[in-house]
Amino acid sequence: MPSPTIGVLLTQLGTPDAPEPIAVRRFLREFLSDKRVVDLPRWFWLPLLHGVILPTRSRRSAALYQTIWRSDGRSPLLHYSLATTDGVRQRLGKDVEVHLAMRYGQPNIANALHTMTAAGIQRILIFPLFPQYSSAATASIFDAVYQTFASSRFLPTLRFAAPFFNAPSYISALAATIRTVADPDKPMDWLFSFHGLPTRFVTEGDPYQDQCIETTRLLVKELALPDTRWQMSFQSRFGREPWLKPNTDGMLKQLPGQGKQNLVVVCPGFSADCLETLEEIAHQGKENFLQAGGKQFIYAPCLNDTNVWLDALTGLIEQEISGWR
Repeated sequence: MPSPTIGVLLTQLGTPDAPEPIAVRRFLREFLSDKRVVDLPRWFWLPLLHGVILPTRSRRSAALYQTIWRSDGRSPLLHYSLATTDGVRQRLGKDVEVHLAMRYGQPNIANALHTMTAAGIQRILIFPLFPQYSSAATASIFDAVYQTFASSRFLPTLRFAAPFFNAPSYISALAATIRTVADPDKPMDWLFSFHGLPTRFVTEGDPYQDQCIETTRLLVKELALPDTRWQMSFQSRFGREPWLKPNTDGMLKQLPGQGKQNLVVVCPGFSADCLETLEEIAHQGKENFLQAGGKQFIYAPCLNDTNVWLDALTGLIEQEISGWR
């Protein structure tokens, strides 16, 4: 059988190699040095990053990573992303080569692309595993791909997959995954929490907020939730400038006082569980909610490597490469 000429590169944001300060510092240095993530003037930002933020945040973040790190030595994000890659590879068949890469950390984008082109791959689909587009995440993936080939004599045919925030198969997979832990027909309130973004990014043209709203609208419709039983919010705020509101952390502390004491929290913007979902929401968020007077807190896991998601993701990829096969 001839070697595959089509490749798929699944991409995630990234993860430290270990839950230790030195590894976390290395990861945060790469992440927070990206102008797509923090676009402040370099003369101001880099001394602040290296002199203040990295020394303190690395230790604090490492302690948080230790609470979620798996016994197999991998972060949850890497574990589920590798399992997803294996599942998609099996479903696509031997005529398509599938790799995983992280924007920050390992395995990295440049090495994955060089491996694919060295193997004779002539057409490559870049598929970010972010349902909603954001300049801070999705566009940064595209930047890294372009930088990889900036000085190359040969460039493969590249295609960048469209965000799948409103894809029916993604919405159906989300709903099916949620229903394994929470019954939409029961008298519970629901909070849909997305990763935050500076408000300025949205006013400058980033479609992220609109796509989060549309994902929520479609998911609420799929779950048949009454309008009075759900809200959406944004988490993981960083820095002092205004970010998208309302803030998830604040809402979890306020909802019990509003009579919403039984809550399901869903994070539709994350395709795989990670620090922001497991520690920030399922652990710390739950603690804040219960301390504020909440009675029942259910965290709905991400899509991870569930079969319903692997089937949906494979279908999305097949749509993108249909003209190549």
